[in-house]
Amino acid sequence: MRLGLITQWVTPELVDEVLSECRKRDRRPGALPAMFMVYFTLALALFHQDSYDDVAEQLVCGIHELSGCIPHKASFTRARERLGPEVVERIFHRLAGPRAPVGLAGSFYRGMRLAAVDGFLLDVPDNEANRRAFGGPKDSSGKPGGFPQVRVVTLTETGTRSSIDARVGGYNSGERDPAVAMAASASGMLVIMDRGFPGVELWKAYTGAGAHLLLRARSCVARRPVRHLPDGTYLARMNLAGQKGAHPGGVLVRVIEYRVDGGEVIRLLTDLFDHDAYPARELAVLYHERWGATRSRTRLSELPDRRIDLMSTA
Repeated sequence: MRLGLITQWVTPELVDEVLSECRKRDRRPGALPAMFMVYFTLALALFHQDSYDDVAEQLVCGIHELSGCIPHKASFTRARERLGPEVVERIFHRLAGPRAPVGLAGSFYRGMRLAAVDGFLLDVPDNEANRRAFGGPKDSSGKPGGFPQVRVVTLTETGTRSSIDARVGGYNSGERDPAVAMAASASGMLVIMDRGFPGVELWKAYTGAGAHLLLRARSCVARRPVRHLPDGTYLARMNLAGQKGAHPGGVLVRVIEYRVDGGEVIRLLTDLFDHDAYPARELAVLYHERWGATRSRTRLSELPDRRIDLMSTA
């Protein structure tokens, strides 16, 4: 694979336009050009196991205009510092977004585009600046237990695996805050999340932005039914201050409980209250057909020997 393929999407015209917006112009004669460094940064991700020199060689082979001698490693470091993070971030947001045409299998449910929020950690170089900025795991004595890490949370279209939005934070920041920050990008979508995300602030952010939610939740969240629905699901309140009694800042959610193949009880929360328009079994299948941004997709419909047993609390 050569980086020249990437220029079909990250075009030199786009890069030049963003460099102008960010006022990143080449002022030092002989220094590595800013455009070269944009593609070099992308190449570092594509060829992450290779050295700076090997990655630069991939660039030289892939883009004719950038051919020449391979600079010293220190030149790359200084050039990356001059470029900074804003240019690559802007290019990402110019290109990110849903890609599925209407009707593409696995991309829509009853008129709503399907998306998933997921998070993962990436190691960064072990230096004091990164430890201050991002933090990292520690051992039982409180000493660093590995590399500093950044936390990445993504909003991804499930049918195409296209990134719609992403946020980067520190190791200790948690996944919920970055997820809340992406709510505006999910308008009109049905967003699926795992059990680390449910919370009143996140719920209000997404529903306020015109999105719908299908979230897995722990057993202690919204556990007290306030109204039983005919299909065995129920309405309950997810509160701001724990689960002891009603709270004026809470939200009403529909709770779906079921087992897969007789295993553990799975609880889903959704704002899709109409049990006739949005059957519980269909929503359960959607959750299991979702794919995380870091995991391969599993389709429950392709596994006919698996069984979903809805649980009734009526």
